[in-house]
Amino acid sequence: MMVEVVSRKNIKPSIPTPHHLRTFNLSALDQHVLAVRYGSVIFFYPSDNVNSDTSQKSRSLENSLSQILLHFYPLAGQLTDAVTIECNDEGACFVEAKSRCRLKELLANPDPELLKDLVPSTDPKAIRSTLACILLVQLTSFACGGTAVAISVSQKFGDASSFCTFVQSWTAISGREYGGLKLPSLVGASLLPPLDMVNTSVPPPPSNSNCTTKRFVFREPHIANLKARVATTLRQQQQDIRDTDIVLAIVLRCAVVAGAAVSRSKHGPSSQSRQSALLNVVNLRKRMDPPLPGNTIGNLILKYAVMFDDNDVQLHQLVSKMKTEFNNVCNDKVKGIKSEKGYNEILESRKQIAQLLNGESQDINTYTCTNLCGYPFHEMDFGWGKPTWVTSPSDFKNLIVLLDSKWGGIEAWVTLDQLEMDIFERDKELLAVASLNPNVLLNCSRI
Repeated sequence: MMVEVVSRKNIKPSIPTPHHLRTFNLSALDQHVLAVRYGSVIFFYPSDNVNSDTSQKSRSLENSLSQILLHFYPLAGQLTDAVTIECNDEGACFVEAKSRCRLKELLANPDPELLKDLVPSTDPKAIRSTLACILLVQLTSFACGGTAVAISVSQKFGDASSFCTFVQSWTAISGREYGGLKLPSLVGASLLPPLDMVNTSVPPPPSNSNCTTKRFVFREPHIANLKARVATTLRQQQQDIRDTDIVLAIVLRCAVVAGAAVSRSKHGPSSQSRQSALLNVVNLRKRMDPPLPGNTIGNLILKYAVMFDDNDVQLHQLVSKMKTEFNNVCNDKVKGIKSEKGYNEILESRKQIAQLLNGESQDINTYTCTNLCGYPFHEMDFGWGKPTWVTSPSDFKNLIVLLDSKWGGIEAWVTLDQLEMDIFERDKELLAVASLNPNVLLNCSRI
């Protein structure tokens, strides 16, 4: 795609951070997150006849970013250790780049490898320090006049809800829609003080050079049909079953089938079935006592594991297990999370997940879900219109990223071992309800 970096600079808050706010202490829920992990989302915007000057867009983004960092001042600081951000106004990293290709060429057949070039590099040689830089932004202009805005935030700062609150506030200032400005509630350690532990980090899902990532789009009618089928089997109401659970269930089922086929080819038809685990999260904001407002910033999520046997992967079985475990976490762990028992629950949860991700349980196959559905990413207007497409590239092994499709349904980015993906992407059950990497432009006439 030939992406060339034109400039790289630090954007500081429009007004220096007061001295009494110079140290921001993170919570126990932030403490375990690795500083080198970033959450990234790319927003694609078509050419705008009214505002097609890339340099003007760049200046607008820089100015509005400087203004919003006044309120989200930890994003302009530096991480000093696992639980502290020094709010020293070093600034966010802003990269301007250009590509010779046209936006419609990229979106006709989105390639996850090419998408990586649109995300700002976290290489220490490219920025002042991977461990220190919390927010990175890359504005890429295409030959057609279209643009891509990629935003990467260290997961030390917060979860998907925190990410969305920041982008909503930034776009409100950039587009001069000040009614949409959501000022953050930076609770930090005042909510849950850090734990006194030597090592609390949960490792990221394993990255593997032998893995490949593919995009699948599940349309609303297919999801509705699957929900009806599962609801009938479980004797539940369809509205009690979430769309994301249905999509997760079909992806997991087909991934497990593909993994079993690869295992049999390597170890023979008598190879034993394995147990699998799905790592999912609960958003704590509305479920804590008392509940927290939606603009509360931090990793206000509790990660948990859904265990299932590879022989029991019918859709209704997987949906039932996911719902049961979700309810158990909400009822038994979330409400008392501020208590001593709640702290112990956090520790036990981290130990279990660390063991799964470290491969200490050799016979357990672990999948991780990043669920970005339900967030208004398709509404993010920096002042030149809403995005044509939004995506979140990643390549960790056994990772499933879910996003709302702009035209209804759910997009799933699935990363598997290459041999497993060769089987997975041809699964007839999967392809009966999902399209493999369809053209993003089929429903769009603006490009």
